[in-house]
Amino acid sequence: MSESGIDESSPLWGGRFAEPLHPVIQTFTGSLEFDRRLVRHDLLASLAHARMLREQGVLESRAADPILVGLSEMLREIDAGELAVEGPDEDVHTWIERTLVERIGDPGKQLHTARSRNDQTGIALRLYTRARLEDVLSGVAGLQRELLEQASHHRETYLPGYTHLQRGQPVSLAHHLLAHVAALSQDAARLRAAHASAGVSPLGAGALAGSSFPIAPDRSATLLGLSSAFTNSMHAVADRDYVLDAAYACAMALVHVSRWADEIVLWSTREFGFVRLRDSVSQGSSIMPQKKNPEAAEILRGKSSRAIGNVAALLSLVKGLPLTYNSDLQEDKEPLFDSLDTADWSLAAAIAIARATEYEVAAMGEALSGGMLTATELADHLVRRGVPFRTAHEQVGAAVRVAEEQGVELWELPDDALRACCPEASEEVRSALQPAAAVAAHASPGGPAPAQVLTQLGAADRALVELEGWLQGREDPPILAAHREDRLLEMTL
Repeated sequence: MSESGIDESSPLWGGRFAEPLHPVIQTFTGSLEFDRRLVRHDLLASLAHARMLREQGVLESRAADPILVGLSEMLREIDAGELAVEGPDEDVHTWIERTLVERIGDPGKQLHTARSRNDQTGIALRLYTRARLEDVLSGVAGLQRELLEQASHHRETYLPGYTHLQRGQPVSLAHHLLAHVAALSQDAARLRAAHASAGVSPLGAGALAGSSFPIAPDRSATLLGLSSAFTNSMHAVADRDYVLDAAYACAMALVHVSRWADEIVLWSTREFGFVRLRDSVSQGSSIMPQKKNPEAAEILRGKSSRAIGNVAALLSLVKGLPLTYNSDLQEDKEPLFDSLDTADWSLAAAIAIARATEYEVAAMGEALSGGMLTATELADHLVRRGVPFRTAHEQVGAAVRVAEEQGVELWELPDDALRACCPEASEEVRSALQPAAAVAAHASPGGPAPAQVLTQLGAADRALVELEGWLQGREDPPILAAHREDRLLEMTL
């Protein structure tokens, strides 16, 4: 027994049971080892809940005030690293209540009035998820900013664009990098949608049927800076859509980062030679002294598989569960935590790799030769001279075969050979077949022409500035602001 009269090893639900929990089952069902990371958010939610109970008259000030002060002091110590979440408790929620009661005595036993661990778990996990999604979004914004900066310097650096990993048409390096920026913009939208999805408060839903006390769930939501409270108490405690939304958004972001990392690996080979990685993001071989391996990019490429697996695990976890809460849902946390951690760390690594990437412009230029990259331009030229595209396609295919046999580019074909394959070709077509001219000609919206790329750079920068502003403009929820300003007991309705 502690000085407060509470058995430190007893759970929150022990009154109905005649024998203690089997030690193996106690260890098997306990979650403190991993849900202790929710402590800060659980304390914030508890502060909001206690404040609401005080305002609604459910708790008198003589009980509510010590609770608010005690929880606030625990939160300060947690933030300062002075209070460790440890002990025999089965979960972080039990630890908070036990610790509070040890500090303030019997008033602490009233904190759980009008709530269940079901809505308590839900609100803590939602608050934690939103905070971590903001971390991930900061990483997305950081990688976008680096790639945008690089793209701005390479509007007229040309290289082959690939399909099927075969050279297709010339593009600019800026256009290529902006494709990755665009993918990350979609990731940012998904992550922000997941952030909004988690912004519904389940506090007040109880175990599943709400409460007989005159509570105000909307007030709890407002105190926590959330957009709304639940509309159905059963759904509120069973809902894990926001967990899946967050895990999926992280998985998609890592899939996109994986595609970029794969290019870093590929382009850093001597066979491509498009980039050179600085030593700070490279590693060597234990047996081959000459090796300089892009291992960080390779690991980054592999991280997406973990996040994908977590989505599959979470989907299978929630499939077919009867309403409302089931302890299966305890298994939602570790996959979610891993997805958020993996995304956060991976984006930090990606930013470091991007900053240590040097582009080999000469090698990119050399790769523009030998692949007949402007064959489509020749076909388009013929179409503009009245040749049906399918006929033009066939004629240019024949010209490509002749050029390959002669070991020259299309713009280097002798007049007689070119005209034999493409009778409608004009004399000015040769200048149009140069890679730079071909890129400039592709001035359709979203294309690689320098003017279009400039437009894309501006649009991407504006979107990124908006995201950066959203992140910087995040405000503390009212209950946290009151905690920091020592005015928890003076807050007004």
